[in-house]
Amino acid sequence: MLHAFAYSSRMSAELSNQALHQIVSQSATFNRRVDVTGALIVDGQRFFQYIEGPPDALEAVKRRIHDSRSHSAVVPVLDMAISARAVPYWAMTHIETGQIVVSGLVNARWDEFGHSIPGMDQLVGLLRPHFPRVGTVGAPRAAA
Repeated sequence: MLHAFAYSSRMSAELSNQALHQIVSQSATFNRRVDVTGALIVDGQRFFQYIEGPPDALEAVKRRIHDSRSHSAVVPVLDMAISARAVPYWAMTHIETGQIVVSGLVNARWDEFGHSIPGMDQLVGLLRPHFPRVGTVGAPRAAA
């Protein structure tokens, strides 16, 4: 069973690019250990983060997120069981983008039931160009 969690938050004003890269690196190391994958989208003022993995591991990551001093005003937008990973390629990656993109993700509909969730479709559309190409060096192998 897998679970997904997404939120937005305000970046700390004193957070440097170097500190942000260190956070992403440390998060990737921790996430690999607990089998969590995800992406952090940054617009210079806000974070939008999506993570997915086993429920217990996700709870551990969520505690780290809430305890972090690199941001404030954490607002969950998605917290639900999922059947498959949307971003299986990264323990954690970060993508810098504009405020309009992050606002679009924050304001997307994440509570739809049925065939697709509009917010998830928007997130995957943003991330898809960054996915590794199948057959390239370093690309993940398909699960058997």
